[in-house]
Amino acid sequence: MNLSHYYIYYPVRIGLEADLARALYNAQAELQAQTGIAGRVLRKADDPWTWMEIYENVTDVPAFDAALEQAIEHHGLLRFVDEGGRRHTERFVPCA
Repeated sequence: MNLSHYYIYYPVRIGLEADLARALYNAQAELQAQTGIAGRVLRKADDPWTWMEIYENVTDVPAFDAALEQAIEHHGLLRFVDEGGRRHTERFVPCA
C-alpha cells in the first residue's frame, strides 16, 4: 500500500484566526466524511500567523486531492491566506 502524508502551510490574515479555525474545522469534518482522513491544524511556534494542516496516511491520492480542492472551495479557505501569500502543499511518502 502506498501512503502519502500532506503538509500544507500558509500565512494567515491577522485578525481572522478564529474565523479560519471554524472554517478549517468544517472543511476537515467534510474531508474526513468523504475520505476517512482526519486532519490536524498547527501554528508555527514563533510565528502565530503561519498555520499548517496535516493529513496522514492518504492511500488514494487522486481522490483525496479532489476532495481537498472541493473543501477549499466550499469553505472559502483561500480568503484567509495573507495577501501575497499562498497555500503551499508538500506531499511526503515513506522511505522504505
